Amino acid sequence: MSNSFPNQDSPRRVLLATDLSARGDRALERAIVITAAYKAQLTILHVYEEFEESTLSYRQRHVPSWKASPDAAATAKLRIEQGLREDLGGTVAKATIRIEQGEPAEVIEGVAESEGTDLIVTGIAREGPFAARPVILGKTVEQLLRRVPTPILIVKNRARSSYGHVLVTTDFSLASAHALQAALRFFPLQSLHLLHAFRAPYAGLVSDPHGYSQGYRETSVAELEEFLDSIFLPEADRRRLVTLIEPGEPAQLVRDYVRDHGADLVVLGTHGHGAMLEALFGSTAKGILSTLPCDALVVRGPRSRAPSE
Repeated sequence: MSNSFPNQDSPRRVLLATDLSARGDRALERAIVITAAYKAQLTILHVYEEFEESTLSYRQRHVPSWKASPDAAATAKLRIEQGLREDLGGTVAKATIRIEQGEPAEVIEGVAESEGTDLIVTGIAREGPFAARPVILGKTVEQLLRRVPTPILIVKNRARSSYGHVLVTTDFSLASAHALQAALRFFPLQSLHLLHAFRAPYAGLVSDPHGYSQGYRETSVAELEEFLDSIFLPEADRRRLVTLIEPGEPAQLVRDYVRDHGADLVVLGTHGHGAMLEALFGSTAKGILSTLPCDALVVRGPRSRAPSE
């Protein structure tokens, strides 16, 4: 299935943010697939916070200090670029490679803004050997989700093919409307599965829990129709939506759906601004991302002014 769509909506500039880890190879593979499908310009960005020979390496053994070049940073950067060029081969001949120093999220945000990036591609963080819990996203990705308005594709799996089975989550919010519209633009030729999870409070305390839950489902069906009407989707796009309204916790339902139906991408929206992030994003989208076995496209809702900003 082709990922191409009308030129006016195409992501013309794709930014791959990589930490050069083995897992970063998966994000590189996906960025190559996307760039080829959209005929987009690819920029590959690696950011290091301070120079250490061991951290500026690309499949090379550590060089002892007595053998290091006087301009070791420049040599290491050149080695990284050569390694990335070899991985790219002839698939993305005009890719731009940037190796910058600074705070990673800040540098990525600056490059994305200056280059007019339409899509940021990144991988999941490395897991420390003595970590109390697995690092699923990592500090840099979580900061990007808070501050960058550009859609972010978080890659977990190998890019064996273009995305074929796409699941879009919705809670009827403005952020989820933006996520749905982005999915329709990114994938204009295929069906999209739209999932809403609802909760029927106190269902265990009523005499007819099934009927009680069914009543909440019917309310959610009506709310979904109102939601779709409010964003003025063309009829052709409405027909491409396969709606799913199910009782349960969003994170669990999404995980079960991906596992049972083989979805390879989940699209979700987030209110990525200010102090509300943990209250809104932390409870739903972040919970989904932390357990998701497939790739995720996160689309931030429109930014509103907050007293803290």
